[in-house]
Amino acid sequence: MTKDKRMPLREHLEELRRTLLRCVLVFAGLFGAAMFLLHPLLDFVNVPWTRARAAIVESGAADPGPLIYIGASEGMIFGLKVAFLASILVGAPFYLWELWRYIGVALVPEERGAVRKAFLPSVGMLLLGMYFGFNFLLPFAFQFLVTYLPEELAIAQVTVTSYLSFVTSLTLLMGFVFETPLIMWVLVRTGLVDLKTLSGGRRMAVLLVMIFAAIATPPDPFTMVFVALPMLVLYEVGLLLGRQAERARSDSDNRRI
Repeated sequence: MTKDKRMPLREHLEELRRTLLRCVLVFAGLFGAAMFLLHPLLDFVNVPWTRARAAIVESGAADPGPLIYIGASEGMIFGLKVAFLASILVGAPFYLWELWRYIGVALVPEERGAVRKAFLPSVGMLLLGMYFGFNFLLPFAFQFLVTYLPEELAIAQVTVTSYLSFVTSLTLLMGFVFETPLIMWVLVRTGLVDLKTLSGGRRMAVLLVMIFAAIATPPDPFTMVFVALPMLVLYEVGLLLGRQAERARSDSDNRRI
């Protein structure tokens, strides 16, 4: 795309059409590949539940059994959703790059530089957070939730639909939580928020993190700290990056003067 910010509306729309077409073609190819590899993908998605079942049995509780589906089409829809999500996840770097190519020209050079520096690290931190949520947090959460009620009162049977919804929500949540340092860096680097404001909110951040960890984990101190500690570390890393961003912005302002 040309860097002329006064590009006529027709050219903007044509560029948007080409951008969307490229994204759709990539998504279609990835979706076809995901459907071809659907069984390995389903096995992968089932990993947190398999680990949770093993931990439940090891604790002496009754095995909740495999996931179930209660509608004739629910299993097929589950498979299509898994393929769809895999296509979005694998293609996310490309989609984000196309989005950046389209909107990047509307930003001032200072903002473009900040976003360029944050792009690859942001993708890496998103994947790292999703990995943490998927491999560590989800098995703990399932182990606690499906054994919450006494066995003589109720036995858990988890459907594939509710399972996928919970896995997707918690995994994406942790992915976005791991973006905290980079979001803080971009906010300070572009001047939208100053470092003093972020530093002053440390106590509130600690309180919110502890509340979230207490709600999202089984009621034992070890698991709560296991979830809360990375989030607190991420906030402190964000403050360190914010200091670097503030110095860089100050140097840039001085050079312009």
